[in-house]
Amino acid sequence: MFRKMYIIFVLLVLATSLQSATLAKLYATKGQADKELQALVKKFPSVGFTVAAKNEHLEMHYYKQFHEKNLDLLDFFRTYNRRVARELLLKNPDYGAYTPFNFLAYKMPNGEGSDMTWYGHVDSDTMLNIIGEKDGGNRELFKDMLSRLDSLMQKEMKPAASKTLTFDKPLPKQPLLKMVKKIEDTEDIDSFVESFIMEHDSLFTKHKFVIAGFLDVKFEYDDMGLDFDKYDAYWVSSLCHFEFSNTIFNHGDPQAGIFAPCSIYFYIPKGSNELHVGYAKVENWIVTTGIKDPKKIAYMKRIANEVHETFLELGFEDEVPQVSENKNRGGANEAVLNELKSLKSLILNLNREVQAIKTKLDKLEKSSPKSSISQKEEKSNSEVKKVFKTPKMQLGDNPPEKLTAYYAANPQKVDILVKKLKENGFEILSKEEILKGKIVITVTNDLLKKSGTFIAALNILVDDGNEIRVQNPTYFGAAYLRDDFKYGQYKPVLESLQKVLGDMYQTEDVIEYSRLKDFSFVPEMAHYSDIVELGDGNEPAKKIESEEAKRYIAYTLKLPNGAILVGHKMRMRNNKFLQKIGEGKNAQLLPYQSMVKDDKAYILDPTYYLALSLPLLTMEDFMKIASTPDQIAMSIRRVYR
Repeated sequence: MFRKMYIIFVLLVLATSLQSATLAKLYATKGQADKELQALVKKFPSVGFTVAAKNEHLEMHYYKQFHEKNLDLLDFFRTYNRRVARELLLKNPDYGAYTPFNFLAYKMPNGEGSDMTWYGHVDSDTMLNIIGEKDGGNRELFKDMLSRLDSLMQKEMKPAASKTLTFDKPLPKQPLLKMVKKIEDTEDIDSFVESFIMEHDSLFTKHKFVIAGFLDVKFEYDDMGLDFDKYDAYWVSSLCHFEFSNTIFNHGDPQAGIFAPCSIYFYIPKGSNELHVGYAKVENWIVTTGIKDPKKIAYMKRIANEVHETFLELGFEDEVPQVSENKNRGGANEAVLNELKSLKSLILNLNREVQAIKTKLDKLEKSSPKSSISQKEEKSNSEVKKVFKTPKMQLGDNPPEKLTAYYAANPQKVDILVKKLKENGFEILSKEEILKGKIVITVTNDLLKKSGTFIAALNILVDDGNEIRVQNPTYFGAAYLRDDFKYGQYKPVLESLQKVLGDMYQTEDVIEYSRLKDFSFVPEMAHYSDIVELGDGNEPAKKIESEEAKRYIAYTLKLPNGAILVGHKMRMRNNKFLQKIGEGKNAQLLPYQSMVKDDKAYILDPTYYLALSLPLLTMEDFMKIASTPDQIAMSIRRVYR
């Protein structure tokens, strides 16, 4: 009898240990809940959460790039709690794997539950188990933080249904992949980080990955005056592979998007010469999300290996040796692979040494006095006129079929240009170096101010002796004033610019004039009226007058209608999105503007403004800078905080 009871007890223990774990509890709202989700996300700050990045209507991006539409809706809202995240990151850097985490929303076009929009996030215990957190106090703090978000979601959305996604398989033995890279002593950590981020982003872009979000955690806390001195640097990049996400989420497994995009966290412990990187492995997706298709799983593993290989290319080494997924791989093949990795590492190190030598030579050359011959050559070169192959500006009375976003002219020195602008009725609002060697002068005049809109200021780029580019007021006026715009109303502004710049030529950045009034990149994306409101308090006009805010402001301009137009300084690192897509020549789309009106501060939705300002932008280009719209909004919000 005792033996029988003992066996039953053992079986009960085994059954308990093998019970399903929770991936997520998803909730649902009837129909396509775009508006409800937008309203919910706007209330995230009320429970301490910040939206670090939004990737909305991904189903339309899939359709435009792959011509496949198997979802009615797919949204990613990347969010985190600033206060709690800081407390946890100071205790354990691996919380970066979910700083931010994804609040997923999707709707299927058919099948069970297709009449609902489903939404939620990875279960808190599962996140904590992937992180490897053992401390009970830290676990409770993290779970309490998420419970507040869940309570808000249920209160605001009033879900009509719910379902719990579970999994039976154990998580990987090493749920996080953690790597480390030795770095040289440097007094300028910021310059090292900036250089590394450019190298990282370029290499991953080369491998068809997308940086879908970016969060400079260290900068955020330093900027807020909060202690984060445990780290010399800490940032998180949200990594996405668009073909991968289309293959998985757009082909029957949208629930797997709950893990996407992958938060890749980087940090340099204070005073160390080590750059650490970590992220939650794709193996977590495979064992938890219910994906069964062997081809999908094999593809997921291949992309996961590509991420690992790319970090090896960047000079990282595994903190813990990775177990080979192919247990039958022969010793000879393993030896060949190790030899290839060693050779790859050697080549990368040699390349870095060459680049370091080039940098030293450049600095030496810049510090050396120029000879009289080089000065003459420089003067001669500055006087050589550029030959433009595009049509010269024609100021007619009737709108053309296509309109150029910018006009280009021969280069002039900045001080001479400023003098001529003033002589021709322009007021200089600011001069900012947007990218290295690219100075943007922002101007206004009485006619521009009368609009009371974002067209009240124009940006003029002086591109390091190459050419000058200026925003076309007719192009942007047609987009911003819409029904109130009359073709030719900014002809006097263009005539004044012509007196300053000489002959002006169209650029290749053209679009159909008829599209400008209701422009959007694709119909489902932002239009002119889809503004992004800023700030978390009243009296934004007072906030822009504070000494703290002025650090981030290039200019302010009071308009006749009582509004205030504000031009914003962003870090050059943020501005480098232009170089990622080969658009450094159009740096005149910055400084980014906000408007203060009727006690509200807002910006044009960056997905609208960037597409309008770069009419040749492709969907592939847009995905390369997927994190930029949110980085712009976060940068500008500092002023109104």
